[in-house]
Amino acid sequence: MKRYLLDTHLIYWWMTADVRLGKATQALVARSEIIVSTASVWEMVLKNASGKLPLPPGALGEQFEAQGFILLPILPRHIEAVRHLACAHADPFDRVLIAQAQDERVTLLTRDTALLKLGLDGVVKA
Repeated sequence: MKRYLLDTHLIYWWMTADVRLGKATQALVARSEIIVSTASVWEMVLKNASGKLPLPPGALGEQFEAQGFILLPILPRHIEAVRHLACAHADPFDRVLIAQAQDERVTLLTRDTALLKLGLDGVVKA
């Protein structure tokens, strides 16, 4: 089974049944091993606190685990890997996701054009 780390916006679209996710990506998520970074949970909570992102009540991590997603903590080696990224991307959450995907040898799924333009191995358009 293929393993994917989802970018934060894809996770949010999945949880809110947003049509932007698309049927093909929905099917891919449904049949794959999905990993959710705690960096994404952190990013969503920060955006929610600033009024930019409505979230359902309850613990996000528990909701993801209930759907069969694997929660990936931010480990010291992931932070260290950020130092060695060969790309100059400004968003710190995206940088952690890239480092985690590379370190864990999983594919990062995204629709973020800035990330996709970097042309990094293992970063794929969803």
